[in-house]
Amino acid sequence: MGEKNLAIIGIGEVPTGTYPDRSQWDIIYETCITAVKDAGIHKNDVEAVITVAPQAQPQLTAEISFGMIPEELGLKGCKDVCICNAGGASTSNCLRLAERMIESNQAKIVLIPHVTVHSTIPVPELISFFAKAGIDLQWEYPYGTTYNGIIAMMTRRYMHDSGTTEEEMASVVVSLRKWAALDPNSIFYGKEVPSIEKVLSSGMVSSPLHKRECNVLADGGAALVVTSAETAKQTGCPAAFKLGESTRYFSAFTTTRSAKSVHHGFAQATQEALDAADLTKEDIDIWNMYLAYPFGHPLFMESIGLCEPGQAGKMFLEGHTWPGGKLPWATIGDAIGRGHTGSGVSMATYVETARQLMGKAGARQVPDVKHVFQNTSGGSGMNFIATVWGRNM
Repeated sequence: MGEKNLAIIGIGEVPTGTYPDRSQWDIIYETCITAVKDAGIHKNDVEAVITVAPQAQPQLTAEISFGMIPEELGLKGCKDVCICNAGGASTSNCLRLAERMIESNQAKIVLIPHVTVHSTIPVPELISFFAKAGIDLQWEYPYGTTYNGIIAMMTRRYMHDSGTTEEEMASVVVSLRKWAALDPNSIFYGKEVPSIEKVLSSGMVSSPLHKRECNVLADGGAALVVTSAETAKQTGCPAAFKLGESTRYFSAFTTTRSAKSVHHGFAQATQEALDAADLTKEDIDIWNMYLAYPFGHPLFMESIGLCEPGQAGKMFLEGHTWPGGKLPWATIGDAIGRGHTGSGVSMATYVETARQLMGKAGARQVPDVKHVFQNTSGGSGMNFIATVWGRNM
């Protein structure tokens, strides 16, 4: 089914930040050109463009949907174009579509871009979009329910069930920000890593979530160039090879899914992806997780058996997940450390997976990386897509 016939050969990215003076197209040009150059190909070698659908940017979405990217970039070899929207899982599905195009010989090389410029979206429009996206409009929206409010309730429940303390939960933020401080593409690059005390002393947003435990909206963009594993091996250049994948769907809304189904879904999809790659958990060098809010990280760690139940918070608190730790974790700092660029967080996570396997991660480079596990999730956490990537096939 093509599970082992896809490789990332080129990456391009702009630092996450606030760019009200940069157009979305300016960022698309930069990231796509950088990715094509990184792949060592000519732009006319690109035979298809599959774009991550921009969130809350209807004009840009319409322009991309009707095929402007190949025309704007002058991709004379492009045969097809499409756009994919699955929220935070969009990049995963763009990669799947690319796989099928490559398998069916419709395209040999595919370009996958994403861009979000939140800073130019009027605040009322942002509020309206995030108040409704992933929210049940009949039973949640009328009562003012927000992502932060719902995640706060889920966090409280997890803390109650697992015995995780506020200090341990805050240590997840510290871990993520330690990675982000080393990443030139993070909005928090070079900035002071907050202590546990600073996290817990920041303003309360929705108990038990403090301000520093919530996401910061930001602008950003990135692009991937992908091809078949065979073509990638022929180039002899560093690449990231897809080795296995599995998925689980939960529900459209957080309030209609059970914690049990999430626990089981995490565990089953992860194991199936590892089985497809002929690997075990012990073979994974980096756990590159996109879970948006802090509580998802210890929840996942416990769900797949990387530690005993109730002990995941201590893994973060004791520094095992930090740079230099025994369990490198979310090496761009997830959305908490990256800045939230809508569906672009999943794109940034794939770029980081490729960057680590290509040996291009700079100060964040984990030594001797051979295998990376990463996930994406869409909407309000509607699903879980588990993938395993390797430096070699």
